[in-house]
Amino acid sequence: MAVSLFFTAFMAMIVWFFGLSGDVSSPARWLYSAAMLAVFFAMVRTREYSRWRRAFIVSFAFFFTVSFIGILQDERGSMALSQSTVASAEVPFCQIVIPAIVAPFVLTGKVIFPARMGGHFASVTGMLLIWFIATVTIGRGWCGWVCFYGGWEEGASRVLKKRRIETLSRNGDIRSAHYAFLGFIVLVSLGFMSSVYCEWFCPFKLVTEFAEVSDAESLIAAVLFIGLFLGFVIVLPLLTKKRVQCGSLCPFGAFQSLLSPVSGFRIAIDADSCVGCMECAKACPFFAIDKNTIDGKRGTPERTCALCGECIAACPTGAIRYEFASVLRKRRRPGTASGLLPGSLQAPRRGSPCGKPVPRTAIGRFVQSILEPEYLFAFTAFTFSVMISGKFVPDALNRIASLFLGGAR
Repeated sequence: MAVSLFFTAFMAMIVWFFGLSGDVSSPARWLYSAAMLAVFFAMVRTREYSRWRRAFIVSFAFFFTVSFIGILQDERGSMALSQSTVASAEVPFCQIVIPAIVAPFVLTGKVIFPARMGGHFASVTGMLLIWFIATVTIGRGWCGWVCFYGGWEEGASRVLKKRRIETLSRNGDIRSAHYAFLGFIVLVSLGFMSSVYCEWFCPFKLVTEFAEVSDAESLIAAVLFIGLFLGFVIVLPLLTKKRVQCGSLCPFGAFQSLLSPVSGFRIAIDADSCVGCMECAKACPFFAIDKNTIDGKRGTPERTCALCGECIAACPTGAIRYEFASVLRKRRRPGTASGLLPGSLQAPRRGSPCGKPVPRTAIGRFVQSILEPEYLFAFTAFTFSVMISGKFVPDALNRIASLFLGGAR
């Protein structure tokens, strides 16, 4: 309890800054702040990270869509992108296109996405700064904990109790196809010096913004957007219980996977405790665990892991946990299949990890507990959740209240 209250107290300061400080008189902001603190406290108190993460990310996807569409209506009167909006570079910057803008910018100094460079909630500089900090801390954990688009797939994947399509035997192929699609998007964007993914492949145009349908080309693009959303965001997640778009189509997800070695946290699998039941692989929504991962005793999921914690919740032996990346690197040694010292990650769900001496004093045990990677990761990842949702969720609550209750927001 003491550890939960300690982290919740610090989270309260973050929620205050990002959720309340803008307008302390807003009931929507107070409701949002109370809900976020309740979710975070329940998460660290029960250590059911995946359950509460899932509740947040699905809810955030809905509220983000309501808020974002409302903001577009306020700013330009429509979800449609006009030629003047694009020409004046007033399109909100999207993190999905980050990997596609790198090469053109390095070679030409030009940002090919038509967004404001600063002074906007979705400016290029602001989003790049957030992306950089997230990359060196939670890495692809952004996709599992923060991404306002991924919640659509997360929700769809939870509708049916049983999966209708099994992908486990093809996880490696899906990961390879994901990287290949990233390479394709990067090269084509460089060749045409335009944001090709946004123009032809983004499935979220249906719930954010889209180009005006004014000719055959824009009509074809609109049909593609609708088909990709229904297929990759709704139907396939529904049938596979996986985040299919995140794991096979999103260039940002593949890019973050490649950058995962620089991040601070990992999911660790203790090969000695693992019984090979493959429950973790079945539960993983990002195709990051398969038979080769477990039989090869690699010690961690594949790089596409988004640290969502579903494998931790699914493991019947407690063989999977959050760990510091630096600790895993230090524990590697030649001659072991997984690269981990035998038993080095065995740890009960409560108390300190095995292999660490337990301090004799209550203060020492408390300090050791708050330094456990699972708490620090959950705190860091949820901080980004608050940073990104603090604007959109209260705004969405106000818009919904205005719609049903009337009056000014």
